[in-house]
Amino acid sequence: MPRKAAPAPGGDRRYRQAVELFEKAVKAFGKKDFARARGHLDRLLESHGDQSDLVERARSYLVMCDRADGQKPPRPRTFEELLNYGVVLHNRGEYAEAVKYLRQAVDKHPRNEHALYCLAAAQAQAGETEAAVKALRSAIQANPASRNQARQDPDFEALRSQEGFMALVAPTLS
Repeated sequence: MPRKAAPAPGGDRRYRQAVELFEKAVKAFGKKDFARARGHLDRLLESHGDQSDLVERARSYLVMCDRADGQKPPRPRTFEELLNYGVVLHNRGEYAEAVKYLRQAVDKHPRNEHALYCLAAAQAQAGETEAAVKALRSAIQANPASRNQARQDPDFEALRSQEGFMALVAPTLS
């Protein structure tokens, strides 16, 4: 198997700097110092826009900072914003609201396995059994590895007694 090329030394340093800013922001957020968290996140977005994974997370945290400060956060518009915000809502236990944003993400990219899987998990938690099984079926069609993940995911606990769910996540013989 070919080895992946090591990142360039300069790129590795920039990534570490971005991670450091992100960690400072999360620490400030945890202390409910939203102004300081926002400052770190803004600096990360300004100076490390090329670090796409961290930028997506930073934007999600900015939305949470705005919400915590009582400001109305900007409405998520792009696929990434909708997906990330839906995941944030899901993680906070706001499943019905998460479903709303995750559906919009799936509307933008109907075959995106990650968005479909997240939608299925949120729907399962929100009690939308049939919709959850349908979304999970689509996620598994997009990426068969989702089958094993769903089999073990606690988000689908309420579906474990459903025949349709069990048939969907049953191991396949290849």
